[in-house]
Amino acid sequence: MNDMKFAVLGPSGAGKTTLLACMAEEFEQVSPGTIFPANPFTFGTLTKAYKSLMRDANNSNTRQFERSIEGTSMLREFLFHVVGHGAYLPVRFYDFPGGWIIPGDSNNRTVIDIVKASAVIIVAINTPYLMEFDGKYIDDGCAVDEIEWVIKRSLEGDANERLILFVPIKCEKYLETPELRDHLNKSVKRAFNNTLMLTSNPLYTNRLAMALLPVQTVGNAKFARFKIASDGRVEREVYRKPDPHSHFSPQNVDQPMRYLMSFLLEQFKRNKAKGSWYDKFLSFIFNEGDLHEVAEYIRSGIKSDNDLAAGFEIFCGRELIGLP
Repeated sequence: MNDMKFAVLGPSGAGKTTLLACMAEEFEQVSPGTIFPANPFTFGTLTKAYKSLMRDANNSNTRQFERSIEGTSMLREFLFHVVGHGAYLPVRFYDFPGGWIIPGDSNNRTVIDIVKASAVIIVAINTPYLMEFDGKYIDDGCAVDEIEWVIKRSLEGDANERLILFVPIKCEKYLETPELRDHLNKSVKRAFNNTLMLTSNPLYTNRLAMALLPVQTVGNAKFARFKIASDGRVEREVYRKPDPHSHFSPQNVDQPMRYLMSFLLEQFKRNKAKGSWYDKFLSFIFNEGDLHEVAEYIRSGIKSDNDLAAGFEIFCGRELIGLP
């Protein structure tokens, strides 16, 4: 079956699967009946990841809990259906083993090909590695150079509109004050400067949208420290709950899903007269009524960079996302 493709980039253990699990679950809770897992693998894998995170965050027997650094060992595909009246849109997320994004890896070409075919690229940023100790562990925990390599190679020779979402996760600690939010914003811009600078290239003018969407994947706990192994590598991440009886309460995790769907539906509307690949694909799935209603429903819950407390920023391409 044809479907829309979305790529999730990040190193091993960055939390890509957990991010997808939270995105899907939280979006379903605030917009019930709009999106649902389309096969047992997607449902089982993401439900397990979501419940594991919730169980750790809700454990009232301790003020702190540890999250091990476990990476994906194979290419995984997560299929969802976005539902309208009398129609549905299949969307497929690709999650890669972290090592595949390394330029010399034998599977790097596979990653580039999939990202090239993806309408949206989600960059999962493991925020503590970016922010702690002046970025001492950024190469291990964020793989910025490798991600930028994949993005640049994937965009070469392509003329379609794209959305790149920078999504810092595990960032409860870094959103508490305006000063911390500003520091996070500047740190992301500095780390991914080469990707952000693509918009100054005439080849990409008016066809790239980029946004920063920090999400709180647990809400009730903040990063406390790294647990370092004897060889100097980060072995575990330790999180602390100010109140041991507080409950799991993710914040803004539905927003990446809203942004990517708003972008996709906006491209269908904008390119309808051009006969673009968006129109060729979507025209047999949605009719005008379905498209308009779904788009408005999704956009009704979008937070933009007008909400300063969220720490969001749309770097470019606001009109491509369909936002005023």
